[in-house]
Amino acid sequence: MNIERLARHLKEFTLDEIEMIAECDCKNEFERLLNTNKIVFEQGVFKIANKNENKFGVFINNADTNSNLTIPHAVKIFIDNYAKCYCSHRTYMKYRAIFKFDIMPILEQYNIQIFNYDSIVIIYNSLVVRDFKPLRIKNTMALLKQFLKYCKSEKLLNTYVDFQVKRVSKKNEYSLDRINFT
Repeated sequence: MNIERLARHLKEFTLDEIEMIAECDCKNEFERLLNTNKIVFEQGVFKIANKNENKFGVFINNADTNSNLTIPHAVKIFIDNYAKCYCSHRTYMKYRAIFKFDIMPILEQYNIQIFNYDSIVIIYNSLVVRDFKPLRIKNTMALLKQFLKYCKSEKLLNTYVDFQVKRVSKKNEYSLDRINFT
């Protein structure tokens, strides 16, 4: 049995624990790991040595460049750069229709930086008032979540508004209570 892999899995262990789990006498391999400094002995317990050799840099996107980005412009970026490239033509057309008829009339005057939980509730309530079917509401909210996730990944949005869209079935009716804000 590979003692090094077992040690990585356990993170903290004693020699007796390793021998009990491996069901063999593993002192030779254990000594080799100690000599190569892959395992260290701290406070009466063996631990995997922490090697932080990864060099990394911190890159910060300037938020001022996106401070006056409107939601229609962000939607155009999403449709052109994501939906057009990664979705089928039919899905692309559905995304455009959902944005054009369901989301844009409500949020046309909004700035992308001031998008918050209240905006999501406003969209949901307007869809309910317009008497959409639960499946259409779920699909619109799921597309909105995908749009917000894309905006966050492309650094168009400073704060990510996360919510969960539950699957619609006969057991659960879709309502504002079914949206979980995290």
